[in-house]
Amino acid sequence: MESDRTVPSSRRAFLTTLGTVGLAGCLGGLPGGGASGVTLYVGAYHWGFVVLDESGEELDRSVVDWGTPLSLAAFNAGAERAVRALPRAVREALPDHEALEGRNEGRVPPPRDGTLHERLEAANERYPDHSLAVMPSGGNHMGGMGGGMMMHPVALPRDASSPTVVRLSASRRGDFTLSCRTYCGYGHPYMDLDGAIVVR
Repeated sequence: MESDRTVPSSRRAFLTTLGTVGLAGCLGGLPGGGASGVTLYVGAYHWGFVVLDESGEELDRSVVDWGTPLSLAAFNAGAERAVRALPRAVREALPDHEALEGRNEGRVPPPRDGTLHERLEAANERYPDHSLAVMPSGGNHMGGMGGGMMMHPVALPRDASSPTVVRLSASRRGDFTLSCRTYCGYGHPYMDLDGAIVVR
């Protein structure tokens, strides 16, 4: 079941720099939340995102206090090795391919020729990779890079062996959208999750 999560602010000093760390496939390398901040697991699929917390609970949005250190463990849901490297609770809660495909119904308009399923299968073969950017909500996510991006795009290839962890500070108040910046087939223009992170 999807829900909103309000996360209390950390008492430790928050991060002021943005860093990306590719993991070596071991579970021990994934960040933890608690006193050190908040960790969200963000899975990209054709054509959407799923966000889970450390317990495996799926979130519509995550509300964090300003200044909270935030770690995003991002992965391509089609990257089997990266998915295996996730903590067990997250891995087991991740919806399967059919469930994720069903989420496109009503959100991605049907094509004029063929079916959405056919377009999805073609995209899985021809355009298997995704990326993740975090930007202020309300803008044209598929347009230019835009100003005020909270996190520049990180690549999420299907052949990744581990999630990519990005550490940043929730240093700007507002609502932020998750967006794919890598062309991934027919439904690419609809691949965003509006207001997924709220900094208050």
